[in-house]
Amino acid sequence: MRCALAAASGVLDVLGFAGFGFYPLTWIAKVPVLFAIRDVAPRHAFFLGLLYGTTGHLGGYYWMAGTLREFAGLNAVLSALLVAAGAAFLGLICALLMFFVRMAGRDLGIAPVWVLTVVYPVMEWVFPNILPYRIGASQYPFLWVTQVVDITGLLGLTCLIGMVNGAFFELIESRWEQRRPLLSRWVVPLGVMLLVLAYGAIRIKQIDAEVAKAPTKVFGLVQGNHSVEVKIDRKYEAILRYREMTHELIVARPEVDLVVWPESALHSDARHLQYLGRLLQPKRPMITGVKVRDEEGRNFNAMFALSEEGGILGRFDKTRLVPFSETIPFSDLLPVLGKLRPGESLTEPGNIYRNLKIGDTTLMPMICYEDILPHFMREMWHRAGPPGVLVNVTDDSWFGNSPQPVIHLALSSFRAIESRRALVRSTATGVSAVVDPVGRIVTRTEQWRAATLVSRVPVSAPGDTTFYLRFGDWLGWLLLAMTLTGLLACRHARRRKEKISGI
Repeated sequence: MRCALAAASGVLDVLGFAGFGFYPLTWIAKVPVLFAIRDVAPRHAFFLGLLYGTTGHLGGYYWMAGTLREFAGLNAVLSALLVAAGAAFLGLICALLMFFVRMAGRDLGIAPVWVLTVVYPVMEWVFPNILPYRIGASQYPFLWVTQVVDITGLLGLTCLIGMVNGAFFELIESRWEQRRPLLSRWVVPLGVMLLVLAYGAIRIKQIDAEVAKAPTKVFGLVQGNHSVEVKIDRKYEAILRYREMTHELIVARPEVDLVVWPESALHSDARHLQYLGRLLQPKRPMITGVKVRDEEGRNFNAMFALSEEGGILGRFDKTRLVPFSETIPFSDLLPVLGKLRPGESLTEPGNIYRNLKIGDTTLMPMICYEDILPHFMREMWHRAGPPGVLVNVTDDSWFGNSPQPVIHLALSSFRAIESRRALVRSTATGVSAVVDPVGRIVTRTEQWRAATLVSRVPVSAPGDTTFYLRFGDWLGWLLLAMTLTGLLACRHARRRKEKISGI
């Protein structure tokens, strides 16, 4: 029964996340596993938490098996085993969380509602994850609650979700035990939730008013629906198709000011770059992803700004490379590791942080999964300066027709809230989208369909910033300090009990 309850929490977490989108379930997903660990030793809670976490991450990452088969050449069994191993590793987040819940309850008498509030965000924040996510991203359609991210970052939503789950557990457990619920364990979460909702309502009204007065640019997004194999094996065909779609878009919508093509839409040697734009004849200024090979044979994943005549206005090279895809960790120390990756050579990281500028519009470039890394955006912000618009180019075709592109969009949408800038995303096979400074997905494409989007995008004043961009994950540091203090208190309490029992 306990195992079934733990697994049920994993299923609820999956159904509540962006891929399935039943986001209200996230607020109660931990109630079953909290009942499963009720009155058990911390070590037993650890293993029940591991079952919960592994179940949830298997449901969240099952699509990775197809990617491993398709692009790594692994057979179905090995792909499934690797995904299961990865899910079990990430499941340690939940295992440790449940361990701390029971340990704090046993040694200090602290209720789950308070442990989840403090420790849950810390586990998400410090635990290593190649493709980092936050459970708060499940709430991307719930705009009234997501606005607090411009103060707390996504850790604030994790904190709130943990608190509300703990409050529901207290209400249900009190009925189970035929006692009155302790007032503080549900009134405080209710009050915090109401404050967050009120803040959200106020901020949405404020930001919408600012957006209504801001200057705008009309962006045209081109989604050619060319997968990785097509772009590599028939790259000229893909380029011609992108150019044709762009010209058709401009004829149909002549008001377009700027065109955006996705990641790796073009492939070029460095010596041919000056001619490439002229051959494209874009007819509008444009942003495009380019795979560049320099004179020394090194590969760069770049984003270029081009004039309407095709001249190069600016370049940004991707700085945060995807481990095991674009780079092998520690291969700079052990070069032999670089040979473990089949296919083309590794990608070199960029080391210059600069915005792109087209006319009077400053654009912050983010390539691929850089748009799910809030610390990357903060670093760009402080090094390159505040932009008017965020621009992301992505190729999610690696993941097939899976929930991953929707999850990617949900995660990236929070960069718009954190910075209060519109986010423009052009992807190779979907989901391309425009997100406004409130976090609304204004318009988007479907997956695996050739499509174009046109949207009038607000260009924010360069000087504006947010509390989160100034101070970053201050909440994470605060909660980490509280967690470490709690661990010391638990240790002291256990020693005191052992001393008393030994007398």
